[in-house]
Amino acid sequence: MARAGELAAGRYRLLNAIGAGGMGSVWLARHERIGRDVAIKFSPPCPDPSVRERFMREAHIAGEICHRNVVSVLDAGELEHENRVFLVMELLRGDTLADRMRPRQPLPLDQTLSILIDVCSGLSAAHARGIVHRDVKPENIFLADIPGEGIVPKLVDFGISQAPTRRGARPDGSDYQILGTPAYMSPEQARGDMSVDARADIWAMGVILHESIAGRTPFGASDVHGLLRAAIEDPPEPLPAWVPPKVRAIVARCLEKDRRRRYPTAKALRSDLEEALAALAIAGPPSSRIAFARTRSIPPSMPRPRAAKVQITARLCAAAVMALVAVPLAMPGRMTNAALVYLTAPVRAAMLGASSRVQAKNEAPGGDTREAPPSKTP
Repeated sequence: MARAGELAAGRYRLLNAIGAGGMGSVWLARHERIGRDVAIKFSPPCPDPSVRERFMREAHIAGEICHRNVVSVLDAGELEHENRVFLVMELLRGDTLADRMRPRQPLPLDQTLSILIDVCSGLSAAHARGIVHRDVKPENIFLADIPGEGIVPKLVDFGISQAPTRRGARPDGSDYQILGTPAYMSPEQARGDMSVDARADIWAMGVILHESIAGRTPFGASDVHGLLRAAIEDPPEPLPAWVPPKVRAIVARCLEKDRRRRYPTAKALRSDLEEALAALAIAGPPSSRIAFARTRSIPPSMPRPRAAKVQITARLCAAAVMALVAVPLAMPGRMTNAALVYLTAPVRAAMLGASSRVQAKNEAPGGDTREAPPSKTP
């Protein structure tokens, strides 16, 4: 049993536990030699070699993907005296997408699109190496708070990912059993097909997009078997009426039962998500309150239409004229011709006329009876 202060592999000092579950525990630790804080994921103490194999596969697979939107695996090892293996990963501070979701409470659409654009980038890097995550879900999308960069979404947990045989997939078929989280599993995963490919991750992205903007997953059921059957047979629940047509089309294509009709790649999905986000930026001000580090994904801002520029200029000129008009009315009798020299003739005439009328009214009987302030003597 791990305890604070212990050393793992002779070089990682355990500081405190971050979390624990059925698949092991995660600790905050410090690399004693270089002073770097890391996260260490321990497997449960178990003599079953398949559990240790799962952890080592995750280390090998995730370690091959070097991408900003995928968690970095830095090291791996085995504690033989405890029947444990461990993974050393970059320390992420923040929360998951699941932590921000609430039932029946949609997330801001621009925020959701920004997150999923970056997740698509991480998936593209994995798919380029023949790696299928197979468990893309809000709990496995970590919104890391990176100092100086903002919120950077990162794909985590490659424990049940599928990879080419040379990277550790078992050739006996056991690697292709029904694995994943039922609410996010594609029809081919639900059927237990052995030919699951990258388009299963595309399906999961469609489920997440639907859930983020509708506050619920597209397929509802009371049990696991019902969820799997719904993914195979039922149409997704409709999206709210306010969802833009472009976003509706993206969700519909991701959730095609026939994977041949889905987006062929995460890159293609990302392109449509970027277009949808750009359309939102043109349509109105963004609602996101999170500083996402968008340096490449979002297209440059569109220039203001000429008509809008003319309208803004006209409003500014009108405001300036009204401000100048207010001066002689507020200070009757004190507006001089010199102060009006830069105004047009009609405006000057109107201002001087108004000033004269106000002054005449004050001088008339019954006019302004306020006493002038006493003059100051030197």
